[in-house]
Amino acid sequence: MAKELERRGLPVALISAIPMIPLGAGANRVVRGVRVEHVCGDPGLSTEADRALRRQIVGTALKALQTPVEGPTLFDPANGSVS
Repeated sequence: MAKELERRGLPVALISAIPMIPLGAGANRVVRGVRVEHVCGDPGLSTEADRALRRQIVGTALKALQTPVEGPTLFDPANGSVS
């Protein structure tokens, strides 16, 4: 679905705990999530730390939407890297 939306001109940032799957499927912007059962957070953290982690992941996804890419690209919120 992400590829079809991109094809129609809508940028998509896909958050995934297993980024190799959407990258292998050709998704253009993939943001590394935390775990399969908690992609955008970690309930084992304190409330404040979990909120900060979620904001970091969503912030990375928003940055990914603004970044022009030529093909499958991984955005990592942990270190701000793009590969």
